[in-house]
Formats: sequence, C-alpha cells, structure tokens
Amino acid sequence: MKSLRTGFFVGVLYIIAHTTYAQQAGQGNFNTFCAVCHSISKGKLIGPDLADVHLRRSDAWLLEFITSSQTMINKGDADAVALFNEYNKTLMPDAPYSADQIKDIINYIKSKSPSYVATTETTIASEPVEPAEPVRSVNEATEEEIQFGELLFTGNTRLAAKGPSCMSCHHVKNNRLVGGGLLAKDLTDAYSRMDEAGIKAILTAPPFPAMREAYQYNSISEDEAYALTAFLKYADEEQYGQTPRDWQQYFLAAGGASFLLLLGVFSLVWSKRKKNAVNKKIFDRQVYS
Repeated sequence: MKSLRTGFFVGVLYIIAHTTYAQQAGQGNFNTFCAVCHSISKGKLIGPDLADVHLRRSDAWLLEFITSSQTMINKGDADAVALFNEYNKTLMPDAPYSADQIKDIINYIKSKSPSYVATTETTIASEPVEPAEPVRSVNEATEEEIQFGELLFTGNTRLAAKGPSCMSCHHVKNNRLVGGGLLAKDLTDAYSRMDEAGIKAILTAPPFPAMREAYQYNSISEDEAYALTAFLKYADEEQYGQTPRDWQQYFLAAGGASFLLLLGVFSLVWSKRKKNAVNKKIFDRQVYS
C-alpha cells in the first residue's frame, strides 16, 4: 500500500512538473514569436486577440495554421483566407517550432484565456500580470525625433548596433527620399495598417525570418524604434501630398556625366602613351650614322 501511495504522489508530481515545464516553454515561445502581433485579452495588435481562440478554432486547425498560414491560404481554407483579408493581407510568418512546441503555445494561450478552467486537482498559480508602464505615444514626437527616424530609415545615421537600414529592403513614398529597396513590403501606409504598437513590436522583436536574421545580433533600441515609428507615422500622413519623383532620369544623367568624365580621363592618359617602340630612337641613330 505504501508503494502505491508513493507511486501515486510521484505520478502527481510528474504531471505537475511536466505541465509547468510545458507552460513555461509555451510562454517563452509565445513571447518570442507570437506576442509581437498578438495579445491575450488585451485587444487586437497586428493580428487578432487570441483570448479563447481555442473555442473558435480546433486545436488541429490552430496547429496547421501556426505551422504555415500561407499554406492554408493557398489551399483556400475559408477561415484562413478570411483572416488574411481582414487583417490587411498581412501574412503571418511560419512558426520556427516543432508540432509539440506549437501545442505548448496553444496550451499556454488556453491557460491565459478567460474561459480556462484547470483540469487537474492541483491548480498551478499563474504569474501575476504587472500593470503596463505608461508609454509615450508617437503622437507626441517632436520634429527632431521624426527627422532622426528618417535618418535612421535611410541609413544616413547608423543604427547604434550597426544593423542594416530599413531602406535596404523597404520603400517609403516621400519627396525627400530616394526610392528604397524592393525586397520587402512598401511601408508608406504601415502606420495605418499596423498602428504604433504593431510597428514598435516588429522593430524590437522581428517575427519575419529575413528581418529576424538581419537583426539577430544588431537589435534596434527602444529609442530608435520610437523614432522610426514616428517617421513612419509622418510618412503615412503625408503620403497623399507627395509627388513621386522619376529618379531614373537623375541616375541616367549622373551615369552620362560620369561616362563623359571617364572618357576625358582615358583620352588624356591615351594621348601620353608611348607611340613608338622603346628602341626606335636607337635604331634611327644607327640608320642616320
């Protein structure tokens, strides 16, 4: 009987330890990958609030969608397509986790949802939620901060951690800027699509694979994220008053001028070339004598 009681308590402790570990793993992965775009019971960010999402979608659907939302959209899944269209066709990146890790994330979301009811006899106390510190809105950004954000965006001022400038991959329609990169989405209306919280979240904890790789060891600071967000808000508000320039003509003119300059330099160098053999003067003297 004693051995049975011991085995029972060991089993209970194992279940508690396993559940605690899974919750911690799910929480860590949620905060790393999901919290950039989603909250639980705190409202919409870039994507929907995930509170009680398990009541709206099955676990199998959630697992498949988190694994690769793009695959489900391409297959024509009605719910996936509806979410894609509802949230400005912003594609959720594929989760860099195994199926078991994604299940831990789903269980963590369940545990933080209002409808959650502990199914074990021992209820694991959740961590108290600390009140969020008041954050200065970009609506209060000064002209200097907006200009600083523009300099960071274009790369005229280097990010403190030496990461690549936003303009390397992104474009913003603004008369003061030369056209940016075309490797990623146009950010002219980014503020309207994602709002302040979404942009800051992406800048400080990039969820997209290419961006995450680029800033893995070159994180954007909070102050830099604030300035960049302020600039993107300004660019969004001013976009309709901008007249996009045809920078192609400037590049062609600069290329033509450079070609003419190089042609002149080459002509000057060519005019001073040796026009005769090295021994011609010696040969001429020998012939004359």
